[in-house]
Amino acid sequence: MGKETPSYCEICGAPIKGPGHRIRVEGAEVLVCDRCYEKYGGKKPGTFSIMPTGRQPRRTERPVPGPKPQPKPHHERPLVTEEIVEDYAERVYQAIQKSGKSYEELSHETGLSVNDLRAIAHGYREPTIKEARKLEKYFRIKLIESGTEEPIEEKRTLPRDYEPTLGDIANIRIKKREK
Repeated sequence: MGKETPSYCEICGAPIKGPGHRIRVEGAEVLVCDRCYEKYGGKKPGTFSIMPTGRQPRRTERPVPGPKPQPKPHHERPLVTEEIVEDYAERVYQAIQKSGKSYEELSHETGLSVNDLRAIAHGYREPTIKEARKLEKYFRIKLIESGTEEPIEEKRTLPRDYEPTLGDIANIRIKKREK
């Protein structure tokens, strides 16, 4: 009889002494040595990864979900719009003239840049709501108009002699053809 050729571990490449062990690695059945079997063989079939983590996965129990909180009722708030008045440039310019201060001094006190103050005062640029609030607070002038708009619901009236058509009643869905 001839000598048996030694078999090698298909993971680490070491010669296998004895019969070896067959384990499933990512769906493939491989022959491994005793050391690799101790390392990778005790896991569930199909869950092995070639990169060992060196620690056991922690099993944490998920908390039992309690009763879901009831959603808060949604109250429709009226729509509030804020707009800058049309003559903002005149108002700001007059307030600056009344104060008797330079643009540099006012920019430090209001928190706006000199260029922004000049552009707003001369009407080159409309101030943002935030900038208008700063100017209102500093100069004690009115720059923002606020109005509440309620949604307008129009009732559609139909003439007496109106006869509905199929398109008025039916909701037609058109299927797209696959090519």
